[in-house]
Amino acid sequence: MDIIWHGNSCFTLKSKNATVVINPDHSIKTPLKGDVVISSLGEDAKLAEVKDIKKTFTWPGEYEIAGVAISSLPAWTRSRSKEESGEKGEDTLIFCIEMEDVSICHLGGLGHKLTTEMVEEIGDVDVLLVPVGKNSNLGDKAEEVVDQIDPRVVILMGDEHPENFAKDLKAQLGEKLEKYTITSVGKLPQEKTEYYVLTKV
Repeated sequence: MDIIWHGNSCFTLKSKNATVVINPDHSIKTPLKGDVVISSLGEDAKLAEVKDIKKTFTWPGEYEIAGVAISSLPAWTRSRSKEESGEKGEDTLIFCIEMEDVSICHLGGLGHKLTTEMVEEIGDVDVLLVPVGKNSNLGDKAEEVVDQIDPRVVILMGDEHPENFAKDLKAQLGEKLEKYTITSVGKLPQEKTEYYVLTKV
């Protein structure tokens, strides 16, 4: 399967049987094609056109198409300190996608440390898509959230040059790739988490 980044928080996940497009916001000019669109941008968000889609998934719950299992759980865009004062900010969604035995998690517009219940619901993650940069709600909490989930691979997303924020995660980036290709789950890193930035396509 291939993971392709289109800018901001927009990705295409392409397996042999299905293609999932994540967060195709209105700023994405690349022609997009897929079987299902999932969006953490809110039901009122203006999404870019995606050809051939069979379903748009924008709510907490579960969905399956062509052997691809998708689940989402609600989160919010403010920090935990804001949560304690009753100010949770705007709603967002965390998406977990299972494709070809690979588990991928997209953190959406997350802006807070995960609760124990959320970590349990997310479960084991092979590839974590993490927002960084000036438009990220996570800010300096990104490193802690990565540690909570403990994925095998992290792909940074957000600004035009998300690699500029790798130091905030104390991350040593691997080679910049046009796409991240997974031939089998067994070939993913075993000993430590690897970090990557993709070329915008």
